[in-house]
Amino acid sequence: MMLGACSAPADVEQFIADAQSQAEAIDDDLQRIEQQVTGIPADLRADVTNAMASAQAATDEARDALARAEQSEDGAVVALEDAQVALEAASAEVKHVTDEARQNGADKVADLLSTLQEQIDALRGETESAAA
Repeated sequence: MMLGACSAPADVEQFIADAQSQAEAIDDDLQRIEQQVTGIPADLRADVTNAMASAQAATDEARDALARAEQSEDGAVVALEDAQVALEAASAEVKHVTDEARQNGADKVADLLSTLQEQIDALRGETESAAA
């Protein structure tokens, strides 16, 4: 996508709005997970906390890139592509920790992490659409 000095086209604006909604859903998921981690073993809790931090950082990066795209700023496409990479890495980490949580019998946390991973993947798709 070539983002110029004028405002973003309507379809891009919709992708941006959808992605921003997706980022809010990730924030909600992170809060739900945070409420559940206190009852799990310390090692697993550390892994979950690290995965949550990665998800938050990637989401923040996506938000910044989306703001740049919404304003049609220079470098917005590169920022969106970088956000996609960060979201992909966060998704992989969350998936790994989800599997670890399941193996440790922390099914409620695993279910929440699985939902988080789906939200991250959806946000990645929205940032990809906004950058295309």
